[in-house]
Amino acid sequence: MTGAPSNKLKCWVESVIVGLGIPSVIWIISNALSRLFPALGHSTPDQRFLVWVMEGAAAEWLFVIALWLVLHVREQSFKDLGVLRFGTWSSWAVALSFAALSIGSNLRLFPQMHIPMLYAFVPRGFHLSAALLMGITAGFCEEVLFRAFLMNEFAQAGYGNVMQVLIPGCAFGLSHAGYVNHGVIAWLGIALPTVFLGMMWGIAYLLGRRALVPVVVAHFLNDATALPWIVFFMMAGPSVRT
Repeated sequence: MTGAPSNKLKCWVESVIVGLGIPSVIWIISNALSRLFPALGHSTPDQRFLVWVMEGAAAEWLFVIALWLVLHVREQSFKDLGVLRFGTWSSWAVALSFAALSIGSNLRLFPQMHIPMLYAFVPRGFHLSAALLMGITAGFCEEVLFRAFLMNEFAQAGYGNVMQVLIPGCAFGLSHAGYVNHGVIAWLGIALPTVFLGMMWGIAYLLGRRALVPVVVAHFLNDATALPWIVFFMMAGPSVRT
């Protein structure tokens, strides 16, 4: 059944709000912290990186809390979005395969950063804290927002599977707009693969009959391994010692 025009408009607006809202809130939090704690500007690369990770985590958990309130008003819960469902073998295969492809692509940069590849899977020091925070936050929050919530909103508005995968996937890439601070090329190098990965995880979500656990696990593995090291070097520069 075709969704009402208001529902169709609503899911597009929600995609923009979530996609652009996350980097906007991160920017607000970052600027507020800079004003409240000017000494942060003179902190070590390690400390700046951890603060950056915490800013992103705070923003994403705020959006998840807001979504929980929206669902509560609708008399729904995260369970209705498939958060506790384990999916099918095919959903796990697709989700983990593309996570492995992404991790492998990230690992090829390690020789350029002079980092042993083992560190991606056995992080040490502050990298362990960053990896866990990035992996848990992105794995749960981003999958709840972009796969479970937005894809279901497009479904309820009457859109088919293609649009359910395509638009939330693009919004997922848009949510990483903060990387544009490191240059357009660096941003495109992150945003475009992120859009593709989001779409593949969207397909996995559908293959699992809207089960979120496979994509949460895949997303955690992707963001808790090589990615924190790459982001750290983007922020701190190649000359920093690890």
